Amino acid sequence: MELNYLRAFFEVAKSGKFSEAAARLNISQSALSRSVSLLEEQEGVVLFDRSKSGVELTAKGHQVFHLCEELFRTEKAIENLCREVQEKCEGPLRFAATDNVINDYLVEPLHTFRRKYPKVIPSITSGPPDDIINSLIHSENEFALLFAKVAIPNIEYRRLTSEFMTLVCKPQLWKECKSSNNDKTLRKVLDNYGYICSIGALLETRPKRVIMELFGEAPQIGLETNSQEAQKRFCLTGEGLAYLTRSMVEKEISNGELFEVPVEHPHEFNLWLAQKKGRQLSLAARTFIEHFTDEVQG
Repeated sequence: MELNYLRAFFEVAKSGKFSEAAARLNISQSALSRSVSLLEEQEGVVLFDRSKSGVELTAKGHQVFHLCEELFRTEKAIENLCREVQEKCEGPLRFAATDNVINDYLVEPLHTFRRKYPKVIPSITSGPPDDIINSLIHSENEFALLFAKVAIPNIEYRRLTSEFMTLVCKPQLWKECKSSNNDKTLRKVLDNYGYICSIGALLETRPKRVIMELFGEAPQIGLETNSQEAQKRFCLTGEGLAYLTRSMVEKEISNGELFEVPVEHPHEFNLWLAQKKGRQLSLAARTFIEHFTDEVQG
């Protein structure tokens, strides 16, 4: 089996397009296509389903791809060993995270990491989950940290920790709407002030499911913003109810700035590490992920 053919297949599988893979390998698209076709002919398998929009791996292609990941990682390790190459943990560290992860999970671990590795220069992209995952697809970032899984091919996820959600509002709202029981009080707060949520939350399957499980029906929307930090700040001013991770509002609940609304079965969400399949991470990225994982799981 020709190793160069396998490398050609591997690069196409990672990018999903022959044009991008050819540019990465610095060869013509026709030469790349021929290498992949020869591999399929020699081994008697079909590795890609081809279409005008790109290529997708077949079931056999997925198996070969995962073995190639191991193969080329091993090849690199052997090369470094033979050349006695010692990587240095320095240079850019490009990754993405949602704003609540940055504000509530990232600051302290990144601070301690930078004290240990001062030559690493973090570059952090913030935004909604869809934009973050697209940045991985286009190789703008090495990995991402977020609570929502986005179902896009060629992205793999690893669970780091979990977090319970908490329904909160300004204490004055709860007192103002106080009724004979908590359910009636909650309905009155929703009717008078509404629910603070992400833009279009009731139109998307996962957020809508969570909201329906929480309230039993579609609530009146009071304000929409994709920033969870903004949701928290609007909630603090009395704009309505917000459903946020407990770590975001623990301090405000403790000091009385926010009231924790009783919820029988609060949702528990996972914090995910996302990266593009087949992407070989830099030493800075691998080292930081190990450090961050130890911090959040410790």
